[in-house]
Amino acid sequence: MAKEGTTFDDLIAALGRNDLKPVYLFYGEEDFLIKEATDAVVEAALTPEERGFNLDRMYGSEADPRDVIAHASSFPMMAERRVVIVREADKLAQPDLLAHYIEEPSPTTCLVLTAFKPDFRRKPFVTAKKHAFVLECKPLYERQIPAWITRRVKQSQRTIEPEAASLLAAYAGTSLRELASELEKVFLSIGEKKLITPDDVMAVVGISREFSVFELQWAIGMKDVRKAQEVLLHMMEQGGEPVMMVAVLTKFFQALWKLLDVRRRGVQGKQQFIQAGVFGFEEKYSHAASRFTLQEVEDAFLALADADEKLKTSGGDPHMLLQTLIVHIAGSRSPSFA
Repeated sequence: MAKEGTTFDDLIAALGRNDLKPVYLFYGEEDFLIKEATDAVVEAALTPEERGFNLDRMYGSEADPRDVIAHASSFPMMAERRVVIVREADKLAQPDLLAHYIEEPSPTTCLVLTAFKPDFRRKPFVTAKKHAFVLECKPLYERQIPAWITRRVKQSQRTIEPEAASLLAAYAGTSLRELASELEKVFLSIGEKKLITPDDVMAVVGISREFSVFELQWAIGMKDVRKAQEVLLHMMEQGGEPVMMVAVLTKFFQALWKLLDVRRRGVQGKQQFIQAGVFGFEEKYSHAASRFTLQEVEDAFLALADADEKLKTSGGDPHMLLQTLIVHIAGSRSPSFA
């Protein structure tokens, strides 16, 4: 019977124990995660040499369910298992024909069905929910990204320092495709090196002119106006995008507000960072939290929103606008934006 709330980690753990299931259903909006899950099953079930005769890939919009059943019911050739992948299984004509097979699948086949939004009120998906290994592949939350990076690095027989994972997450955001692409650049950059450090990440993503906005946020977090102005000047000279800078600073103050709020509620130690969703750079966030009050952070939100609107509509001097913003947020004056 399918397990409720199954996670990607559950899948990887089961495959690591050689606990392969006869039917899998991977569905949801995050198609990159669906591909990862599917590739993991293939990797666990078949060696590269076995895939020529024992791996079938089909599309629901083109395949006949009878052909899917025929392939899944066939015995593997010179291997313990065969794998049949049906992408877009929710587009199969007469998909209910698969229901009986899912109830009594071949023990030597891994049938992998993928779908975007299956209807669990109808067969074969209601049947799969009862009998298959079902995994919903949702877009990851920001707090889940560093762990995803760490896991993917481990799959490449390497390790990554927590701060380096957080640094990459801050740069690339929540797009798994973008993160995977940036990781491949890091792998190429470090060669045979097994441990990825923050310097390794910076050596790759630091090429991007936008990335120094994180230096800007830490300077503002320390209320170091002079340093923040220096970073801003460098960024503007390098062609930095003012709207992007405001967006990243807004994200920074959102995390800072959450941290201050959990501290206000008396949460201590590492738990405060967990509840605030701060994973990585804990020391820097802690220093910033000691310099700002909740009211100052809330005022900073207003200043940032006002700056964002002016940057998009007024046509004024962006550098001057951002200089004034920094002084209002990190300086001694009230952060209300004029």
